[in-house]
Amino acid sequence: MKIRARWASGVVALAVAAGASWRWHDEYATRFLPPVPAEFVARFAAPPAPDSARTRRELDDLLALQSARTPAEVAAAQADRKTKIVRFYDALGFDASDPPELPHVEKLAQRVEDDVRIYVRAVKDHFRRLRPYEIEPRLQPCIENVRGDLSYPSGHSAYGWAMAYLLESMVPERGLDLEARAEAFARQRMVCGVHFPSDLAAGKFAARWVLDALSGSPQFNEELAEARSELRAALGLRLEQ
Repeated sequence: MKIRARWASGVVALAVAAGASWRWHDEYATRFLPPVPAEFVARFAAPPAPDSARTRRELDDLLALQSARTPAEVAAAQADRKTKIVRFYDALGFDASDPPELPHVEKLAQRVEDDVRIYVRAVKDHFRRLRPYEIEPRLQPCIENVRGDLSYPSGHSAYGWAMAYLLESMVPERGLDLEARAEAFARQRMVCGVHFPSDLAAGKFAARWVLDALSGSPQFNEELAEARSELRAALGLRLEQ
């Protein structure tokens, strides 16, 4: 009986270990970057404390934005609620109502987003900063599906800047337009009262760090070359030498 019990417990332990291994493999099998290093999280300063003077100033700024936000700003924020690379195509000069099909660009953008999300999540879990409206009840978010998540850094800001940096590396001619689009994409989270200004700044920093790290990945560079050729051809631009 004891042998059978030990055998059963051993099977369970192996199953748990195998499950953990499978989850790790599933999470990172399609990623360019390795698990988040402690070095990355250590690069972020702690966000202001909830009862600090700086947090109060940030909350007052958000309340001012809330009182001044227009229906058009709310509509823009809601349209950008989901992270989609096509939302940045207008900054490249494409017709936003009829975006081209760019499978290599879309695949690369999704893989970059996956890495950005994992890295940003590590910082969120480390600092566990509450959302602004959880501290200031007068704030009324204008987008849904954000309650219960953590605030610092802003994943939306990180995504927007990551896409801007990614596309800019392929089409540097559109760099200013892409960065302006990322700025607006991130700022919407303040307009809607779901992120502090310091969350947005940390998201931008995260995006730059991750994109720089990606440049050391041979697989990323291979897929980037394919996406660059596809994108520049669609724009009628010569392939850079």
